[in-house]
Amino acid sequence: MSETKDLELLLKNIQKGLKFFSIKELSDNIMSFLKSKESKTNEINIILEIVQKEFSISLSKLKSNGRGELQDAKQIAYCLLHYDLGLSVRHISTKIFDNWHNSVFQGIKRLKSIDTNLKPDRDFYERYKSLQIQFLEQLNS
Repeated sequence: MSETKDLELLLKNIQKGLKFFSIKELSDNIMSFLKSKESKTNEINIILEIVQKEFSISLSKLKSNGRGELQDAKQIAYCLLHYDLGLSVRHISTKIFDNWHNSVFQGIKRLKSIDTNLKPDRDFYERYKSLQIQFLEQLNS
């Protein structure tokens, strides 16, 4: 029964969409949406690898709980996945790191509110920028 209702809702939404867009425009928008949802597994793996190399840790260690350098590594990975790959906080927390959304949000917030006058923040930002450049180079090659 639920499947029938879902199908009815889909057809109603297509009908509404056709009131505002041509068939080609609606089709293009649907394709654009689907492309944005495609798997970015290769890019995710590149980010995780460069963070592992930079901090000399294993993937299991990167995904585990920790403080200090390990926390910096995780937060840089969160920022790269969110800002440079465009993944949502929820996707990063549930699909990649299997942890709470709040920890991912805090890591992303750290970069947003960084104060480069403070040495730990400056070091974090410089490492982030360095890894960002490495990611873009590997992505383009």
